[in-house]
Amino acid sequence: MTSATSPSLSGPAAGLRRQRLVVSCYFALAGFVLALWGADLPSVQHRLHLGVGALSVGLLCTALGMTVGLQAAGRFGDRTGAHRLMRPAALALTATLLALGLVREFTAFLVGCGLLGLSHGALDVSMNITATRCQRAYRRPIMQSIHGVYSLGALAGALAAAATARLGPQATFAGGAAAVTAALFLLPSSTTVGEQRQPEPAPDNRPVRAARPPRVILILSAVAASSLLGEGAAADWGAVQLHLTLHAGTALSAAAYACYSAAMAMSRFTGDRLARALGPVAQVRAGGLLAAAGLGTGLLVPSPVFALAGWALFGAGLAAVVPCAVTAAASVRPERSGQDVALVSTAGYLGMVVGPAAIGAIASTTNLTTALLLPAALALAVSAAAGSVRPQHVEIP
Repeated sequence: MTSATSPSLSGPAAGLRRQRLVVSCYFALAGFVLALWGADLPSVQHRLHLGVGALSVGLLCTALGMTVGLQAAGRFGDRTGAHRLMRPAALALTATLLALGLVREFTAFLVGCGLLGLSHGALDVSMNITATRCQRAYRRPIMQSIHGVYSLGALAGALAAAATARLGPQATFAGGAAAVTAALFLLPSSTTVGEQRQPEPAPDNRPVRAARPPRVILILSAVAASSLLGEGAAADWGAVQLHLTLHAGTALSAAAYACYSAAMAMSRFTGDRLARALGPVAQVRAGGLLAAAGLGTGLLVPSPVFALAGWALFGAGLAAVVPCAVTAAASVRPERSGQDVALVSTAGYLGMVVGPAAIGAIASTTNLTTALLLPAALALAVSAAAGSVRPQHVEIP
């Protein structure tokens, strides 16, 4: 006989809901910090008198630091538990933001950028692994709404940066760091839901070889890279497309990324129910088709209204891709879930960084409309590869 307190009848226990809230708070805080940094980066550039080339070197240091952080955190999480890393990584990210508001020399700026990427990478993997284990304990999809909370945190960070813009990055970063640090110390020190100790391997004197990632992890990495390339395209080229191609005004052009982001956030808060009804494979397959059709139509119909609608549909279609890819990656090899999620995340961020540059190179030899068909085509590829996001070994109804 089923107990009256069974999760299937009464929902998750209060403790499990509290764990979900804690994980969601870390996602929100990460989005807040990174939005503060991105929004005030031009002020930092102006204060340090950095040219475009010097700023690019700083961003490269951030990307390199993030790659190291993702990989190291993945291995650490597999050995000791990803939940143990969330608070230290979040505190390091916050401290680095504060330090970047104080730097006065280019060398210190580069070191700060590298540490920002390192701590962000560590936090990214630890949050996602913990979120997938929380989802496993829930026994129903919750990953998309947790990623949606990140978007809310980013929105709050952008608004805070705008409200304190006249104070300069030092005051903005100090205020943001103080708020985030206070929030972190109000949260429990660890989130242990779903954590399982892996059995110790039997002694083996044979030479140890690095395990090659399974084929499905490589496919999921390509799926994440394709999706985040689209996000990079929306952030870097959406406004440019409306302004240069359709001659829209500055304010209207700036709405392109806002439409993309708002549609993605709303879709993530409703996406868990859709995943439960359709399954992640059908959701990602349909989302890829919607993204490709929306962006393609917005590019080919010479109208700002269609362009904005196209970017919105593109964001809505891609909303489920990364959460579903991370969930699937964590389920392939539970004993190596940290490393697998780190690989998928690394590929995704590589797509976000490299993609806009590739679009610019294509546009320089053809035109921007043709170049932006690349993310639309990759959305079709995501749809074709949707079978890879089916979780393995772990059943989520």
